Amino acid sequence: MYNEQEDCHGSKDNHHMPVQDDTQNYHIESGFQNLTHTSVTFRRALETCDPHDVIIGSDTMKILWSYGDRDPVAGSLKGHSGNRGARSIHFLGPMFRRPADALQRDDLRQWDVTVKNVSIDTSMDTLYWCKILKAPTLREKHHIIGYEALLTKESSTKQPLVHHMTLFECSTNSYPGSDPNSWDVWVKSSGAVCNSNLLTPRDWDSCITPVATWGVGASGQFLPEHIGIPIGGDKGAPKYYMLEVHYDNPRAKRVLDHSGFRIHYTRHVRKHDAGMMISGVSVSDTQMIPPGQKLYRNVGICGPSCTGAVFPAEGINIVSAALHSHVAGRKMKLRHVRDGKELPRIVEDDNYNHNFQQVRQLENETSVLPGDYLITDCAYETVGRRRPTLGGYSTKQEMCLSFITYYPKIELAGCYSMTPVKEFFETFGVFQFYAMNMTDVENLFLYNGNILDLLPTTVFPNFAPGGDVDDEQNQLAIKALQNAKDYSVIDEEDVLYKESILNKLIISDPVEFHDRTFLSHLNQLPWSEPLFTRRVEQSILTGKHMTFCRVSSDSISVASEIFKYPVFDTFVKAPSQCPYHLFMEFADHTSAATKQMSSTKLLVLFLLILYRRFCTGGYH
Repeated sequence: MYNEQEDCHGSKDNHHMPVQDDTQNYHIESGFQNLTHTSVTFRRALETCDPHDVIIGSDTMKILWSYGDRDPVAGSLKGHSGNRGARSIHFLGPMFRRPADALQRDDLRQWDVTVKNVSIDTSMDTLYWCKILKAPTLREKHHIIGYEALLTKESSTKQPLVHHMTLFECSTNSYPGSDPNSWDVWVKSSGAVCNSNLLTPRDWDSCITPVATWGVGASGQFLPEHIGIPIGGDKGAPKYYMLEVHYDNPRAKRVLDHSGFRIHYTRHVRKHDAGMMISGVSVSDTQMIPPGQKLYRNVGICGPSCTGAVFPAEGINIVSAALHSHVAGRKMKLRHVRDGKELPRIVEDDNYNHNFQQVRQLENETSVLPGDYLITDCAYETVGRRRPTLGGYSTKQEMCLSFITYYPKIELAGCYSMTPVKEFFETFGVFQFYAMNMTDVENLFLYNGNILDLLPTTVFPNFAPGGDVDDEQNQLAIKALQNAKDYSVIDEEDVLYKESILNKLIISDPVEFHDRTFLSHLNQLPWSEPLFTRRVEQSILTGKHMTFCRVSSDSISVASEIFKYPVFDTFVKAPSQCPYHLFMEFADHTSAATKQMSSTKLLVLFLLILYRRFCTGGYH
């Protein structure tokens, strides 16, 4: 059965049978077949130097498979068309594994945290739902050692309804006028729409420290045996948690959802308390990706103003990270800079798949010291889009975030950055708006610019004073959201644009742009001109950044800071030793002027560089 092996590659048009490679780099080790299964074990070098073979590295890889009722004859896969599929996978790096004796251990307990009866209507394309939960009553500190996703049937399919989930600790902070006893009332409630001042009580803003995260295609994570996330114990331990579930429903399903997490915890406390924090680009309309781009970068920076103020002298040790963007994300990396030099990438994926957001456990823990930079670097592809893509919570908008698990635990919940508002507008030649000065505009973005409030406030009924969430009132609000004429599957992108802050700002200076909304101004810019687009990209990347350090303790206060993008020596990965891949890397990184050369001149230049590198020891 397995003697008829063939190393093949796909045809250019993807509609014909695979074409056999000139060299055979796959080698069968063993195989067997019974009435229900066919199993084959094979091997291949990570890098074969075959131009038809993909290098197997740390990037997300996609396995394609197919089978038929009969064995292939002369390489023909006739009969396989109905039995085929694909699966994304991380080949290299350690895997998260449940403890082998988990089922036998009487010290290991489970806490299921789920939403209850969340009704997703056919008219709701994107929804963020939040639910308050009470922690288990534990007199002594325990450790969370891992978690798994609990998904309803509709989110266990190829087209899942749940896009991502996060479980947050809630601090004991209460806002003026709130009732501390209301937390227990909220626990009994079915939940509320997240990020809305009208539907979510202000106290819920204290639920900012993540303890578990899951993205579409992931399985969860189990922590290394020397760390655990604390739960229960002394008076300072969190008593309440908030589960945030992002539903993505572009196919207009009608579902009653009960998704969430299964948290595994133990009374046997491990050596180190671990924590989780979020870093990257602050979710805001100032994150902008132009239309029609093959690759366009955004970066979110956690700088010394935060790491220097909050990190302990010995630093923190990162054990895992999950990268998160939406549909346009193509390349993502978590970068690490110290003393003007970039260190090896903590996590890097040049083949990012937004449908496979598995947490990456690091092969070697990374130590990050006070004063270091953490940079979340994202590249997006928007070739098929006709308008700029803005930062936001909908999957039609974009994010650029890293969820980082580390130890020892500190009072840091998140570290973000954004382009300062004034510099953002000036990048596009705009200096003033009618009825608002730049300080007012900045305050609008920083304090009142919640773009999830998609609809007029009159749509929502008001809640009673004190912040109590009444289920009946909440359901009325949700029904109003579902029935609002602007909120539909077809029009959601238009609604996002219509309700964007950028569409409410009317330009007064310069005069040649006056009476335009800023969003219409963005739409009229020459994004099809590569030099213009690269100039905008570099101006925002290497310009000023405003960083925010979110801490969960009242005893620590870190002011936001505006700083210039750091100057550092970029980390260079060890290059491929294969001539073909070296040439492709060279071609990808040549300047626009060099790419105008003929293929013959380009090849001669490439060979000259190879000679300098391998024969003379130089590389210029």
